[in-house]
Amino acid sequence: MKRLLSIALPLVTVAASLAAVSFAMMSEARAQSATADDIEALFSAEEESAANAPPERRPRDREEPPPAEKPASAVVREFSDLVKLSPFEDVAVIQKRYLPKTKRFELFAGASGVLNDAFFLSVGGMGRVGYYFQERFGIELNAWILSTSEKQVTSDLKNKRGVFTQSLITAESFYGVDFKWTPVYGKMTWGNRMITPFDLYFSAGGGVTGTNQGGSEPTLHIGTGQVFALSKGSAFRWDFSWNFFAAESQVAAKRETSIYNNLFLTVGMSWFFPEATYR
Repeated sequence: MKRLLSIALPLVTVAASLAAVSFAMMSEARAQSATADDIEALFSAEEESAANAPPERRPRDREEPPPAEKPASAVVREFSDLVKLSPFEDVAVIQKRYLPKTKRFELFAGASGVLNDAFFLSVGGMGRVGYYFQERFGIELNAWILSTSEKQVTSDLKNKRGVFTQSLITAESFYGVDFKWTPVYGKMTWGNRMITPFDLYFSAGGGVTGTNQGGSEPTLHIGTGQVFALSKGSAFRWDFSWNFFAAESQVAAKRETSIYNNLFLTVGMSWFFPEATYR
């Protein structure tokens, strides 16, 4: 009996130990499983909360307030509006005219020629005297004196074909007055070496054309050109002038009135006086 008990007791002890170890391992596994489930549920809840939450705005996505509009008083349309500007807030830059003309006279001298006469070569000199009431508006007196010679085609008609060319009319002089308008003022660069201010003008007026047959015909004159300032008192000037007049030949057997037009190209120099003191 004692022998049986001595054998059974260790067996019972080993079995109890195995049962205890097995129970402990099962408890640890259950605990680990529960912890994993809790952690997974926690992450799922956080992801769902992040998905339902409104997107966070980055600083660059924030709406900026619209720029404040300047009051109407700050808009400069005329010189009188400059008094409405706020100090150190509104800045108005006014570019000075390099060659001012208001209340100044202009004296011009240059060479001129007719470009569209098929039968005569007409070249000569031209003079102008102008006065400017404002920078854009002025009045001008014009005078052309031309020297006329026959072109080769005219000589051939007379010498080779016996066609009388005395009935052909051409201009020998013009005297007139124009109203002058200068709407464009700018600057031009020459080969990136120098900047030259210039004006672009238009003129219209009337006068009298003296013809090679002794007539004095009423004439309509229009023109356009540019003035390139060299200093505050001198400038280079070129222009196109177009004269229209009606004339009747004085030597033709059958006198008929025809409309004539002369396109002049003129280049020369202008001088302005008195000296400008307001720029």
